[in-house]
Amino acid sequence: MSLRLFWFGVVVSLPLHCLGQSQTLRVSQWQQSQYLNDYAQWTETDLPKTLRDTASFRWQSLSVKPQPKAHRAYWLRFVLYNDTDSTETIFANTSPNNQHVQFFTQTPDNQSKKMESGTILPTSRWASEYYDNYIPLRLAAGQTLLVNVRVANRAGVLPTFTGINAPKPSVNIRLEREAHHLHASLRDYRQNMPEYQYRSWIQGALLLVLLFVGLLYWQYRQRIFLYYGGYVLAGVVFSLLKTRAYTPLGHALGEWPLLKAHLMESVMWWGIGSYLFFIVELLDLPKNHPHIQRRFRQMAFGLTGYGLLYLVLMLLTNDGGLQQISFWGGRIVAIPIYVITLLWVVRRAQSPMVPYVLAANAVLGFFGIIAWLRAGEVILKGVKLPANVDDLLTLSFAVVMEILVLSLALAQRFRLLEKEKTESQRAYFEELEAKAANEKRMAETEMLALRSQMNPHFLFNSLNSLEYLIVAHDEAKATQYLAKFSKLLRMTLTHSREDAISLADELTALRYYLEIEATRLGEGFSYSIEVAKEIDLDSVMIPPLLLQPFVENAIWHGLMPSHQPDKRLTVKIAQKLADQLEFEIEDNGIGLQQATELRNRSTMKRKSYGMEITQRRIELFNRTYPNQLHIEVFDLQKDSRTGTLVRIGYKSYI
Repeated sequence: MSLRLFWFGVVVSLPLHCLGQSQTLRVSQWQQSQYLNDYAQWTETDLPKTLRDTASFRWQSLSVKPQPKAHRAYWLRFVLYNDTDSTETIFANTSPNNQHVQFFTQTPDNQSKKMESGTILPTSRWASEYYDNYIPLRLAAGQTLLVNVRVANRAGVLPTFTGINAPKPSVNIRLEREAHHLHASLRDYRQNMPEYQYRSWIQGALLLVLLFVGLLYWQYRQRIFLYYGGYVLAGVVFSLLKTRAYTPLGHALGEWPLLKAHLMESVMWWGIGSYLFFIVELLDLPKNHPHIQRRFRQMAFGLTGYGLLYLVLMLLTNDGGLQQISFWGGRIVAIPIYVITLLWVVRRAQSPMVPYVLAANAVLGFFGIIAWLRAGEVILKGVKLPANVDDLLTLSFAVVMEILVLSLALAQRFRLLEKEKTESQRAYFEELEAKAANEKRMAETEMLALRSQMNPHFLFNSLNSLEYLIVAHDEAKATQYLAKFSKLLRMTLTHSREDAISLADELTALRYYLEIEATRLGEGFSYSIEVAKEIDLDSVMIPPLLLQPFVENAIWHGLMPSHQPDKRLTVKIAQKLADQLEFEIEDNGIGLQQATELRNRSTMKRKSYGMEITQRRIELFNRTYPNQLHIEVFDLQKDSRTGTLVRIGYKSYI
């Protein structure tokens, strides 16, 4: 043993006598775990010092504990000797809070090795595959190791500026035998398994809500879904960043340890900012309280900017003092504002969503405050609650519970908006229906008035004809005329009160009228009414007095001024399609152009009130009813014929 130690002192750069009163730690001296208090020496240096500078350090026994400072490096050294007959693996537990720990080992035959661990170290550089606070030391039987350890916080690109002594490095390193380490690891794994399951459930729930909200925003493009999705996304990221290193996801995220360590605080403030934007939309503040909604938006933008500024500063400085200030200072400022905001919502916000907001914040506040106090070790320090209740005391679980309540609020708001939209549409349709009904009643009233105007117009023309017969001393014709006129007048009065009459009634009235006119015009006038056999006259409904004005106009303005001895009028009714009729009224009079010129030259211009009224009736009919009328007038003089042709198209849509 003495020869081996002598050789070891010769080959290593640090002479063994420099270890002072420290003793060699023999593996056989403990069965489970052993602290280095009586077996190691320590010293405190500036952060830039390296292993090459250890020869110049002034060491002292670890039995006198140092008072760690955040911005200093602490070095330990000890000798580990495997005095057993088998190869041993000793696991050094470097404390779960140390940011960066480096082990430099050296054997008597001058074989050196460097191993690292720590919370601010990428997972690919961990000495242990699944743990950031364990370093394995493998010793063959009879092998001796000189171990130098450096414990320090990670220095940033820029120096720290708060000067606060946090976090403090720990030199309480514990060595564990392999069997004890495996047993402790298995115990920790079993204890952490419920937490892993709960966290997986929380992450799955948050991701499902995020997917659902994303689909809602894709469908409706409303800002409230965008803000709510931002809040849920913050909860998802926060929960993922809390994933343990022994899980595949935690192992992958550990490749960016500095970002993982400091992003959570920023994500929390970003989430609160998104939450404020969401509350503005949920409570409809732009409509009900525009001044307050501006304040809410200003706070949201401020929190978002603060989260970004904090992240940039922490990535550049890794200032633990700033981290403490943000953790406690931000909450000391935020909690009163949070309470005041809730009180305002209770007293002033005019929205059916207020109870949901209060319930959601009550859940978040209860679990969130407990989680913050426990994370700051103000309460429940070192206490393990039964039935894995500890695993629920996290901000992620608080966010999940709040999101469930807010999801109900969102669903209720969506239901109320749909109900309001439906009621608005119903009111709008009722207004349209009422307006259409009023317009229809007005149109029908106007059509009734126009039909009423047709009666005196026809009566005036008929009395003129009767006067003509009386003046001509044709008493027989006058008597016949008067009898037919009374029948026609009674039928015309009856039809004028109807919106539609059968084609059979229209033709009956038309025949009475033509017989009256034939009596007045004499034997030189002839007429015919031709109806297609396939037309059912009783089932076809048309507007009353549809044909009579055109027939009257043909007689008065086409046939009476004509000098032809044979004056003819033909009415034809044809079935063009199943729902379409065509009426043709043709005369062999002077034609449309000559009739117009004759009226213009006449000193007593007789205006055709019947045709004007008929044209207005047709316009109202087409605008009011689904059935449609279409009229075309042709001057047959231009076609090497004589007279005028009126073609009426009638299409039924019912």
